[in-house]
Amino acid sequence: MGVALSITAFPVLARILAELKLLTTSVGRMAMAAAAVNDVAAWILLALAVALSGNIQSPLVSLWVFLSGCGFVVCSILIVLPIFKWMAQQCHEGEPVDELYICATLAAVLAAGFVTDAIGIHAMFGAFVFGILVPKDGAFAGALVEKIEDLVSGLLLPLYFVSSGLKTNIATIQGLQSWGLLVFVTFTACFGKIVGTIVVSLLCKVPFNESLVLGFLMNSKGLVELIVLNIGKDRKVFEFIFLLSLFL
Repeated sequence: MGVALSITAFPVLARILAELKLLTTSVGRMAMAAAAVNDVAAWILLALAVALSGNIQSPLVSLWVFLSGCGFVVCSILIVLPIFKWMAQQCHEGEPVDELYICATLAAVLAAGFVTDAIGIHAMFGAFVFGILVPKDGAFAGALVEKIEDLVSGLLLPLYFVSSGLKTNIATIQGLQSWGLLVFVTFTACFGKIVGTIVVSLLCKVPFNESLVLGFLMNSKGLVELIVLNIGKDRKVFEFIFLLSLFL
């Protein structure tokens, strides 16, 4: 629950800043940088949480899962990153990108998801790590986005939201105590994120107005929270926080 409510939705934040034309401002750059670091930290915490929350009794298994995940990240940086950089260097602006590079990248992402799922973390973690390693500049990144963006945003993303919604039964939240807990957690999540950001910003001598804006921006919620909740084993917790995410 802590990981799910502490994540800042990077794509949602980027869209908000773009719509408000704040991407090039100091507040926008600061918020994007903070959200990027927040996302990386959240995925690391998620990997640790999943490793420690399994049904297996032995703590050595959880330790093994965590160490295996760290080994996966290190191997990806040492082996996969140079390969991605080499493929990006072979793709020049104004020239068509070899389909072999696109297929190899997508196959590598699927393989990464399979490996992390076999380790015991989650397939999304492997895909996320490889997404970070793919070079963001040049013709290779542009061609990769062009090939898969429409499929992901037009089909897979809506299906994921529908799937999450169908798994949610709001009727399980019954009674004054449950609804009171929902309100309390909602308040705590917003208070901790907004006030925490404001306090740190003021300590860094950021003007109060900008600190307040940063606090609300860092409280953005989105798809990543649903991914975290889908990973969880407790259905009641999933349904509770899914409703909370809709409110936020």
